[in-house]
Amino acid sequence: MKAIIPVAGIGTRLRPHTHTQPKALIPIAGKPILAHIIDSLIKTGIQEFVFIIGYMGDKIENYITTQYPDIQTEFVIQTTGRGTGHAIYLAREHIRGKGEILIVLGDTIVDANLESCDENERSCWV
Repeated sequence: MKAIIPVAGIGTRLRPHTHTQPKALIPIAGKPILAHIIDSLIKTGIQEFVFIIGYMGDKIENYITTQYPDIQTEFVIQTTGRGTGHAIYLAREHIRGKGEILIVLGDTIVDANLESCDENERSCWV
């Protein structure tokens, strides 16, 4: 399974925190939001990730490649703020014909049983 994580947003509602770093890298409970997400996905066995980056995307790419060198990563750049649907659309070439995908928003921490997704043939809501 491959995870798609959109993290291109500007984070205007979190200003002034997002003036110097992207929303996904704001620390919560001792580590960035994105680290909580990636760690939980790795625990479920996911090792392939597509990140849709935009605003301060270089910081996100640097963080991921430095902190998670053992996972397979691809980065897609979203240059215009056209929303989550557009971000997923931009990743289409990286997921076409590649099997199952999981879309996880890069600014949301949830405690979900992702293993239960294997039980459903079409889609999984957590």
